[in-house]
Amino acid sequence: MARPTLTDEQRRATRQKIRKAASELHAELGIANISARGVAERAGVSVGTLYTHFGNLTTLMQSLWRQPARKLVEELNAIAAAEPAAAPRLRQLLEAYVAFSSANEGVFRGAFLFVRPASAEPAERHVTLEGDGFFSVFNQCMVQGQAEGIFRAGDSETLTQLVLSAVHGALALPVNWQRLQLRDATTTAKLAIDAQMEWLQITD
Repeated sequence: MARPTLTDEQRRATRQKIRKAASELHAELGIANISARGVAERAGVSVGTLYTHFGNLTTLMQSLWRQPARKLVEELNAIAAAEPAAAPRLRQLLEAYVAFSSANEGVFRGAFLFVRPASAEPAERHVTLEGDGFFSVFNQCMVQGQAEGIFRAGDSETLTQLVLSAVHGALALPVNWQRLQLRDATTTAKLAIDAQMEWLQITD
């Protein structure tokens, strides 16, 4: 006998139940100790149901961070709309990213420090840098600063990547190398912002 077809509302409820279980286990155990079976048992569904809705555990975990990451992009766009000058806008955008990493530690680790397992299929690169909401808001600022003659010349996307790499690295290093007595990530990231802004801007 064929199983009854689920309604859209039932599918949404099941997905939400699975996400809730995954979120609880992430908070309790950390990302390294979560399994598909554990999430399925907590949600009261089969492992097959979990895979039907999310494909794999990696996709499920990434779905937990999608909405908070979207809110960050919305905040960055609001900053960009409020500040017309390129240099102070770029600084404010970088500072907002640092503040987000501190206020949303779990989301930051999951969404921005996620390392795809070597056993997983490589991600398909289908989104251009300018097509990514997070990257593009920084790059648009870079393009404007270059057009105004206040930011150094060069490929804007490369410069944007360099600036973001410096600040992101300052945030990530203390997380990845916890055995070292490194300085506080937020403080170091703010120093990285100062250094990058100084390096980027053209002075007479």
